[in-house]
Amino acid sequence: MATTEEPAQEPEELDGSISNEVEQETSRALGKETRQVLFAVLLVAAFMTMTHFNTPLKAWITDVKAWKDMVREFGWGAHAIFMAACAGTVMLGVPRLPLCAAAGLIFGFGEGLVLSLVASTLGSYGAFVLSRHGFRRAVESRAEKWPWLKKLLKKPSVLRVFWVRQLMVPGLVLNVLLGMTPVKHTRFMLGTLLGYLPLNLAFSLVGSGLGKGSLATTLTQLLAAMAVINIAAWLVYRVMKKQKNG
Repeated sequence: MATTEEPAQEPEELDGSISNEVEQETSRALGKETRQVLFAVLLVAAFMTMTHFNTPLKAWITDVKAWKDMVREFGWGAHAIFMAACAGTVMLGVPRLPLCAAAGLIFGFGEGLVLSLVASTLGSYGAFVLSRHGFRRAVESRAEKWPWLKKLLKKPSVLRVFWVRQLMVPGLVLNVLLGMTPVKHTRFMLGTLLGYLPLNLAFSLVGSGLGKGSLATTLTQLLAAMAVINIAAWLVYRVMKKQKNG
């Protein structure tokens, strides 16, 4: 009889056989995330700088404002359509970060963050549920690239679900692997929501910066995005060290 229950108590310390691999993967992932955000920040900063001078790109600001007015006129239907599209594509394995930036651009930072965070979490949950009903064969072979990941997720807690969301492992692979564990639905949802928050926040800021009429505001948001990802990376690394030495 299959079980979906977890032990009441579970150790958070890393097993010695996988701690070094997890440390290396975490360091590599945090470095790559920082480079991704930095690249997006520099690209947006350069683009928005050109739009504020007499170049063909200057019409961009006017166009973005027109698009946003159309979205506002459409009302909550636009939010529902975006969330459904975002959740569906994430469930199928499409990277969520471009969608986060698009949400920030279309709906603004606050609404874009909430919409992209909820939608990407629901999309991941959809893949998680499907994996528990047998829809996982196509992904299981890809998971063999990270044999230590199965050991790390043997007893998944909210913290470990959060942790693996910081690694450069495709979201669909993580959703399926977690679906093969006894993790509770609530722990999966909470760990995924919190795990997605840092990068969703950063890319929503970047996307929102693309639609600002003030260059100073754009640059402020881009700096905030870099601050968010660096603070998140520092916190994750601190937790990793504590778990390894705990």
